[in-house]
Amino acid sequence: MRPNHLSPKHFLFLTLVLLLTGTISAQQVHVRHAIPYCNAQYPGEDKMRRLCFDFYEPEGHSDTLRPLVITLFGGGFVVGSRDYEDMVAWCKHFAEKGIAAASIDYRLMPAHKFNAKGLVRTGYMAAQDVSAAVRFFKANADKYRIDTNRIFLLGQSAGAVAILHALYMDEDERPSDTFLDPELPPLHSTGNAAAMKQKFSVAGAVLLWGCIFKPDMIDPDETTPICLIHGGKDVILPPDSGYAFSIPGLPYAYGSQPIADRLTELGTTSFELHLFDDEPHVFYFKLLYMFNLDQQKFDKCFNIAWDFVRRKSSEEK
Repeated sequence: MRPNHLSPKHFLFLTLVLLLTGTISAQQVHVRHAIPYCNAQYPGEDKMRRLCFDFYEPEGHSDTLRPLVITLFGGGFVVGSRDYEDMVAWCKHFAEKGIAAASIDYRLMPAHKFNAKGLVRTGYMAAQDVSAAVRFFKANADKYRIDTNRIFLLGQSAGAVAILHALYMDEDERPSDTFLDPELPPLHSTGNAAAMKQKFSVAGAVLLWGCIFKPDMIDPDETTPICLIHGGKDVILPPDSGYAFSIPGLPYAYGSQPIADRLTELGTTSFELHLFDDEPHVFYFKLLYMFNLDQQKFDKCFNIAWDFVRRKSSEEK
């Protein structure tokens, strides 16, 4: 027998070892597509359109309530889709770990409205959609077998921006542009009838290369655990501060470092910051928004996110 040949007996033994050590542990994933969670009016349109999600869960039936991770794509509030390659990867990876995941739609603006006012208003509407999605799953927790105390959010770029403002923006902190042409309703007041009865809250959030309009928007009583991931050479949404897309005239953005500094100033310890010094925006794509994942870099980000979700899921609520 050649030295590098595994006999059937040795192969079975190795397989057993791998199973016991968790190396072979991924579960089969079942996906349901295009499930509506609310109707919403898009920028520049009079009619309402459906917002949907794709739902990923481990294969097989069980009565156990699972954690849920709701993911939001990036794209500058102009482009993007819930079936972007990275959103599919995030959701499949979480479902393979035995928990549920949902990749959601949120409202985008027409390309010709891409300006400071358009970004502010559409970012606010996206934050409304984040809230509506969370409250939808709370209202339908039994149907989707969700533990409402273990709902998490994960967003990259514009998706992270929407999440941050859903978490931290109070009614008296809304930008003036959200009151004009026409006035937009309060942040947590949209969604279907069942969702309207639910309160917006989550067990934690993973924010990849996101930003906030003002760090002092974060108040002492806003203590949702967050995990911040950012590239040190990001010039689209810088990790420190600067104009969005490095274009003067667009909103001035405060990235992951000022957010972490603000939380530290408030004495909050329920956050973590992961800076990758030599990486640009959306660094797990080989080319920006070209749907070509660098698997090694994506796995590095996933492992950070999974460790965060796993730890926060095990904490008593």
